[in-house]
Amino acid sequence: MKLLKVRSLQSKILILFIFLLLIVQLVSFFSTYQASQKLERTQLNNRIINATNVFKTQINNRRYYLSAFAETAAKDYGLKSVLEEDNKSFLIALNNHRKRINSNLAMAFDMDGIVFAQLVTYKTPDGKEKVKIGAGQGQLFDQQNDFIDEDNAQLVKLNGQLYQLSLAAIKSGDRTIGWIGFGYLIDTELAQELARLTDVNIAFAIESDTGYLITANSAEERYPIDSNLFSAIIKKTEKHYIYQQYSLGSVGSDKLIALLFKSKVDVLKTVGVQWENLVLLITLTLVLSIISALAIAKSITRPITQLVSQVKAITHGDYDGNVAVEGSEELYQLSNEFNHMTKAIVSREETISFQAFHDPLSKLPNRNALINELNKRKVSNLDFLVIQTCFIGAADITDTLGYKVSDDVVLQVSNRMLKSQLPIACFHLGNENFVLLVENQSVSPLIEQLLAELNIQCQFESISLHLQFVIGVAVSTLHNGHNVDELLQKSNVALQYAKKNKKSFQIYEPQFDINALERLFLTNSLKKAIEQNELVLFYQPKMTLDTMTISHVEALVRWQHPDKGLIPPDSFISIAEKTGQMGALTRWVTTAAINQYVKWRNQGVDISIAINISAENILDKSYPDFVIALKQQYQLSDNAITLEVTEDAVVADPEKATEILSYLSEQGFKLSIDDYGTGYSSLAQLKQLPVQELKIDRSFVQNLSTDESDKIIVHSTLELAHNLGLSVVAEGIEDEPTLLWLKSLGCELAQGFFISKPLPVDTLNLWMENTSYNINRIEA
Repeated sequence: MKLLKVRSLQSKILILFIFLLLIVQLVSFFSTYQASQKLERTQLNNRIINATNVFKTQINNRRYYLSAFAETAAKDYGLKSVLEEDNKSFLIALNNHRKRINSNLAMAFDMDGIVFAQLVTYKTPDGKEKVKIGAGQGQLFDQQNDFIDEDNAQLVKLNGQLYQLSLAAIKSGDRTIGWIGFGYLIDTELAQELARLTDVNIAFAIESDTGYLITANSAEERYPIDSNLFSAIIKKTEKHYIYQQYSLGSVGSDKLIALLFKSKVDVLKTVGVQWENLVLLITLTLVLSIISALAIAKSITRPITQLVSQVKAITHGDYDGNVAVEGSEELYQLSNEFNHMTKAIVSREETISFQAFHDPLSKLPNRNALINELNKRKVSNLDFLVIQTCFIGAADITDTLGYKVSDDVVLQVSNRMLKSQLPIACFHLGNENFVLLVENQSVSPLIEQLLAELNIQCQFESISLHLQFVIGVAVSTLHNGHNVDELLQKSNVALQYAKKNKKSFQIYEPQFDINALERLFLTNSLKKAIEQNELVLFYQPKMTLDTMTISHVEALVRWQHPDKGLIPPDSFISIAEKTGQMGALTRWVTTAAINQYVKWRNQGVDISIAINISAENILDKSYPDFVIALKQQYQLSDNAITLEVTEDAVVADPEKATEILSYLSEQGFKLSIDDYGTGYSSLAQLKQLPVQELKIDRSFVQNLSTDESDKIIVHSTLELAHNLGLSVVAEGIEDEPTLLWLKSLGCELAQGFFISKPLPVDTLNLWMENTSYNINRIEA
């Protein structure tokens, strides 16, 4: 212990001074370390996110470019003019088009899928690019259906090479006579080009049932294709690299994925240099401090005490005090430097704090600052409005004009917010989203003034943009005593409601949450309802007008929920369409309706049943086989079942719809166009469809007795249908004059509440027994 006892005052001063400096340096080092760690995480995250966004943009641009050029080439009159001439002339014309975009693949095939022209590029030993006739010329292109059914460029593997390919139809008039396509190689050169643009390494890998195969790599010398690094990235176990996987699509039964990766060490090189400089600075500071301490006289005990006190204050986060030392010039200089060091620490902490509570682009307070502000207002008795707003089309601005213009738009919007006299405070939540806090007042005039201030043009050199803002409002007094999370949630719910319904603003209403919860409940319960037969069918009679006989019914599905009772179709049909359950729902309706038809047939009642099928059913190749199997199983006549399809379902994909409907018609099913007049089908499309019946929408029928314009429309529709050889069903008949007027014009079938509303089967059976109308029955 005696060895540790220091008697020399100079030694005590030296030891104490070094100790104090170490504490100060550690405090500074710790603060800098925390900031540096956060900066490292942010830099790593931003690098891979930005690289991924750039990668997606480049791939999408290539896809769009190929699609657009293929469409242009397909319409070229010169190309089509040599199509039926000798193959050599067509190859020359095709190659000229290929040169325009420097594509690696150009091909054309006929309607049977036979490739009658194929050009591919290859590299000569001296690195020059040449073009030759592809091995697939004259062969069947077995992936034609996969490409024809898609709008965008797809992936294809030809002769061991991967291509990004886009096709376009070659037409002669309205008739498609072939297909032409152009493609780019997906190879090492592409990987290197994308790596240069994204500043990360790029690799392409084929995923199959047997594993992964690296097909191209931007840095093959550093990362060979058999490197264990790729396996670790794919399995997401690699810890020393930042990486991201991006699916590019399917190649046959396999998938092509892109791997974006970069060593964390490479990303953080600049941070490492800063740490080296910091260590050097600390070392130099310590050395200089020790040398200075040796020259300090014994009389500096009191100044040292002052320094110790200041160090303790700094340790506890108190940076307000300054060291004022009376004595020699050396001590004065030491105290002055100490104060400068304290100010530097304060400056760094202020910078970190500003970054934590402000948006880096607009410099407006961010979400963290908003949460703090709302928490402060929780204890106040003042009412206020939370206004959440954004401008429409932010993504389009970025995609079309670039990030610089997009950032300039955000800055101009931020400046408008700051200049406005309306808000107490404004906050930027990132991208196009802003939040304003406003004193509680009449909302409509406030919103009108705010929109007037925001909805003005933004000028960028020669570009003029007119921004359109959407606003969601939540009032603080309506939401559980200024609950912060609820306020932000409600304002966002109101904003999303306004966007969805194309409104300029919306004040939050409690039923928004109720509707959202109700819809979520139905979404989660619908699959079980179909499986457990919670659905029921209602039937609405149709009358054959020339005999005034009930001969048809339409099957309308309802949901008999055990807790919520009878749920109308408007509440769950859209859910079924969006959640992919429309196929199962239609199959249930089809099975139930056919079973009911069989029961009526066994009772001697001959009632044809109409079943509604959706666009999803039309595009589902398995549905026709399903309904045909039921028809054969129950030995149904051709008039037993009518399949009703809406105009919109046909317009979605006319060619495929026509193909499926023709197949159903050939199998003996009667087909009807439902809700005619509300969709966008043309007369030319209607003429081509293999339908036997046209159903006029209720909106044109229900007011026929009072609306002359509706009479004109219905009259012309009847004439059109009859001229095309179609029978007509009028839906929505509400009175007898309408019924008799339609009968006089030769309308075949009538449906509406005047005859009967939709009824469950038991009630319908009683109705048929008691009605004065004739019921179509099977003749003995």
